Amino acid sequence: MHNANDLVASFLVNVIWQIALIAAAGWLAVCLLKRLGPQVEHVAWVFTLMAAVLAPVFSILPWAFVSLFPPAPTGLHGSIIFDVGVTLPQNLWDHPWVLAGPAVRLCVTLYFGSLLYFLLRLSRAWFFAAKLLREAGPASLTPEQVEQWTRCQQWFLSKEAQILSSAKISSPVVLGLRRPVLLLPADFASQCSSQDFLVALAHECAHIQRRDFKKNLFYEIASLIVAFHPAIWFIKSQIAQTREMVCDAMVTETLVEPRSYAHSLLRLAAVAAAAPRIVTIPAIGIFDANILEKRIMRMKIKKQSISQAWKYGLVLPSTLFLFSIITVGASLALDVEQQPSTAANQDNSYGHVYKIGKGVSAPSVLHDVPAEFPKSGLKIKAPFQQIVIVGLIVDAQGNPHDVHVVKSYEPDFDAQAIKTVEQFRFKAAERAGKPVAVALNIEVNFKKY
Repeated sequence: MHNANDLVASFLVNVIWQIALIAAAGWLAVCLLKRLGPQVEHVAWVFTLMAAVLAPVFSILPWAFVSLFPPAPTGLHGSIIFDVGVTLPQNLWDHPWVLAGPAVRLCVTLYFGSLLYFLLRLSRAWFFAAKLLREAGPASLTPEQVEQWTRCQQWFLSKEAQILSSAKISSPVVLGLRRPVLLLPADFASQCSSQDFLVALAHECAHIQRRDFKKNLFYEIASLIVAFHPAIWFIKSQIAQTREMVCDAMVTETLVEPRSYAHSLLRLAAVAAAAPRIVTIPAIGIFDANILEKRIMRMKIKKQSISQAWKYGLVLPSTLFLFSIITVGASLALDVEQQPSTAANQDNSYGHVYKIGKGVSAPSVLHDVPAEFPKSGLKIKAPFQQIVIVGLIVDAQGNPHDVHVVKSYEPDFDAQAIKTVEQFRFKAAERAGKPVAVALNIEVNFKKY
């Protein structure tokens, strides 16, 4: 069975290469889908993020299940059954990676340290965002700006949204879980022209309509367990970039002509650059992704009409490609085990003890003896059946060691079961063609008719 350190180490090893593989596959899929627009690219990156988070988790689920809920072997009268556990996913690496115990513990410690760091960082940002909302005041708008705000709310179905002002931000942002809030810098309304103010409102209302603040918070929480991986940073940056482009497209298709929109973005960026920077918060803002030039160049590209057949011709192969990469990654999951300490090996004569399965064959019985009914059980009236499960180590010579009771019935029955199993002889288990020591369980079935 895997202990907690083995499971975490296996998870980390799989995270390192599986997420890199999935991120590369997502990038290739997005390259195929670029002609379909930013919305399709955004969905592809979100799917890539979810796959990157879930693939390493699913890889260790079978081992975790076996470790947490070891199966109780069952058998018929007179049978000797080896507890070899649940069949695990097959992979190209038939043997577990054996690492030194200190190395495994160091990796586990560093992982939980990084997990705590990213959790505290997200909590700090969330606390700061909540503080911003508490300290925000009503925005001072002219009648024309109020009319623009009402217009944007109607166009983007964001009537429940509220507009407030804060001196602690440099550009408009969207916050709020229960009720979305558009937060403007303190002097933003007075510094902007009517056109620029409309662009800023419309862009943020597009975020509100898409519920991007809630989605972004979900992505941050969901990816916490793998937040240390650089590929996750890359995937989330792509999600942020495509999210901004989607909102740009929503505005230019409804309210503002693309050329005017691009000029307004440049002027708004100059205003935001002159404002003081603030602590990073989990908010959604018009300049989040820092790709202003890329966004403007994207708007200059003339939108092409693409047939439905061509869309399916791009989406289906890309989806199948991503699924195939995820499946391959899960099937190649690596298993990590701690190398027993030297002191532990010196305490026994059989060295490292392996688990049956994944390249380690089960031993076979060469000599067994029937279990005698204990004298204390002779008084029991038929019918009667009880099973005592005995655990042991079978060494590389096929001899039993460390015979002990795993599932007890009564002392006399337990003692008889141990005495019986100690007389067994086996053909040793093998790993890579060489005999090795393994741990297993045997059922000793006491039955009286």
